[in-house]
Amino acid sequence: MENKNATLENQRSVNDIEPSNANKKRPPFKLELCLEELIKRGDAGMFELEALSAYGETCLHTTISALFNKHGLNFSRTPESHHHKRGGETRFTRYSLSGGESFTKAKALLKHYQVKRGVITL
Repeated sequence: MENKNATLENQRSVNDIEPSNANKKRPPFKLELCLEELIKRGDAGMFELEALSAYGETCLHTTISALFNKHGLNFSRTPESHHHKRGGETRFTRYSLSGGESFTKAKALLKHYQVKRGVITL
């Protein structure tokens, strides 16, 4: 017995059922968001609470580590104390790109991620 539903005429393409992802842009990569913020802030850099407020970063130290170890960016690290609303004190590290070479590398890496996502073209 033949299965009439198995013919090509009766099958619907996956493209007919699901919306096309071709025109959808991927949201920014976490590293991309961090790079944008570090470049924008310049020598002032940022620490964890500022990164959280700026783009939702909760593990800035891990992102900085990846940028240093995997991409060769150098950072200045400055200890900074913070007084919380209950009067206690905690310590954070403020990270900023160290030197012109790191800024140049950061801008190139940011562009790489933007090209990869299709936001800009070369």
